[in-house]
Amino acid sequence: MNTVVAKASADQVERAARLLSLGELVAFPTETVYGLGCDAFNDQAAQKIFEVKGRPADNPLIVHVLDWPMLLEVAEAPLPTWAIQLARRFWPGPLTLVMPSRASLSPRVRGGLNTVAVRMPSHPVARDLLRALGRPIAAPSANRSGRPSPTDARAVDEDLRGRIPLILDGGPSEVGLESTVVDITLSPPALLRPGGIGREALETVVGPLAPPTQGGLSRSPGTRYRHYAPKARVVVLTGDGDALQSQLSVLDQGPGTLAVMAKGSVLAKLAKEPSRCFSLGETAEDAAKTLFRGLRELDRIDPDSIAVIWDTDQGIGEAILNRLRKAETKPEDTLLFLCSGNTCRSPMAEALWNQRYALVSASSAGLLATSGAPATESAKRAVARFGASLENHRARPLARVTDEPLMVVTMTADQAQAARRLRPEWTSRIASLSEWLHEDFGDIIDPYGSSDEVYQAVARKLDSLLPRLWQVVWDRMSKER
Repeated sequence: MNTVVAKASADQVERAARLLSLGELVAFPTETVYGLGCDAFNDQAAQKIFEVKGRPADNPLIVHVLDWPMLLEVAEAPLPTWAIQLARRFWPGPLTLVMPSRASLSPRVRGGLNTVAVRMPSHPVARDLLRALGRPIAAPSANRSGRPSPTDARAVDEDLRGRIPLILDGGPSEVGLESTVVDITLSPPALLRPGGIGREALETVVGPLAPPTQGGLSRSPGTRYRHYAPKARVVVLTGDGDALQSQLSVLDQGPGTLAVMAKGSVLAKLAKEPSRCFSLGETAEDAAKTLFRGLRELDRIDPDSIAVIWDTDQGIGEAILNRLRKAETKPEDTLLFLCSGNTCRSPMAEALWNQRYALVSASSAGLLATSGAPATESAKRAVARFGASLENHRARPLARVTDEPLMVVTMTADQAQAARRLRPEWTSRIASLSEWLHEDFGDIIDPYGSSDEVYQAVARKLDSLLPRLWQVVWDRMSKER
């Protein structure tokens, strides 16, 4: 599919509305982050969003409405009193309210629940698009699930090029963080996700907000799983002075390269290379606008780790800390692909997986790998056909993998047996790709030394199997949490 990035003129907004009415997806700007939209009443279009993003099916979408009459098309009347109070005070704006849903709304949009998450955006392009379509638009953030949310058209294009027909470019998002989510079906209302409107402002309207329950979190996007994560490992540091310098020193002496995000005044006190630093400004509002852009910009220079220095939890600072905690790398949220030399099959599987399913990041290793060896040129060319890259891949032996992953996926049954002998403590987490999928298609052949055509055939095979592996991974994560 050819993806067009177009300035959000009146003609392009009309074009976007026509695409939405035909069941297509369109990315568009809002004041929070860019959204990936579909007609909220089109069940098949909603399914496309989950497929394009690699999004879990039980993660509900936020429905965007233009006005009160459009709200009543998706929310069941009468509206709770708290909904009316909060909407009158903060709409249009970065506030999402969870309320009882009308049964006519797509179950996929609702995540199978009887509630719907609704907001009324203030961005003029988003409002023009809603007006042109004349129907509510379901729209999560316009990125691959797990990646930092996009705050400009370039970031959307990085994640979704070739997967959607149109990206409306309306410039950088004003707020930079997703909306605050409040569940008004409860008494008192519960803050499910901090965001663009701070807790304190909300409590001036409805009084103290309740903490979310585990069941209540399922009603809101962005609350239960790893999100907002770049490819690099993210470490959140708090404190200052000698303690902070000591933590940074330990990270900097570890394997790989380190990048740092912090307020400009904090960075000025650190002895770091400017090319590997990103300033979040000086205020929480500055940091909110630049956080996701900074994670993406640092990721482009390919550090191994990103240390983010942040400890403010007041106002929008609470939302920033929430996003950083969600972005932190947890070993149990990783997938390890394993082959022999770690220059062909497992790196291709890793690259193809991360290009599509960043919610659970993948790495790779080899039973007989030579540490630091690059991927073969044929492997690089094979994954490039799918928009993935192995330019920075370096092989590593299984013996050097220290963190226990969620699953270890080998390319052959023999490799699975060998891996269990080497890492007996991981036995229940190790199986061949065929075994994980419960399908008897045999081993993934080793293309080493073969032609580009053989490599491309292996890449196509892996790419065809990864969607099924994703379901296995998701089921396993759900059971272990």
